[in-house]
Amino acid sequence: MTNDIRTVCICSPDAETHTVKVVSVKEGKNLALRTGETEIQRNDQILWMFGDERKLLAEIHMKNKIFETYNTDDGRFGDSLELDRYTGSLIIRDTKSTHSGVYHLKIIKKSATIYKRFQVNVNGSGGEKPALINDWIVKTVLSFMFARLIGLVLITCCFWYTR
Repeated sequence: MTNDIRTVCICSPDAETHTVKVVSVKEGKNLALRTGETEIQRNDQILWMFGDERKLLAEIHMKNKIFETYNTDDGRFGDSLELDRYTGSLIIRDTKSTHSGVYHLKIIKKSATIYKRFQVNVNGSGGEKPALINDWIVKTVLSFMFARLIGLVLITCCFWYTR
């Protein structure tokens, strides 16, 4: 899977700097949004949110034994969300164009709180290739049928000529 990843730095008026990772993926592919953590610690809390409204998509709170994914009110994610149990990364299975948008990550640790944002762009559908393949099949079948028709015409002409 090839993803186009770019990093954009946005400075907010309150002098905080937020990094936005721009990730592009083809529709129908799986995508992992990585926390950057190698292992979740006992007191860590991880929250994944979506959109400007920051709708809660997933949360991990090791101490309270919470490890859940949620769907949005509009049902756009269905059962396509999954959490990595060791790193807290969010995996989106079978991406759709409706999965495009900003994903907010908040990691609350004992010593600090880390914020990350991902701009996900889901591009093009996997339906383009089958259409090309279908065109190729139709052209091949028509060519074959035309060749047989030409052959039949030639045989008929030869038959009439030899009479």
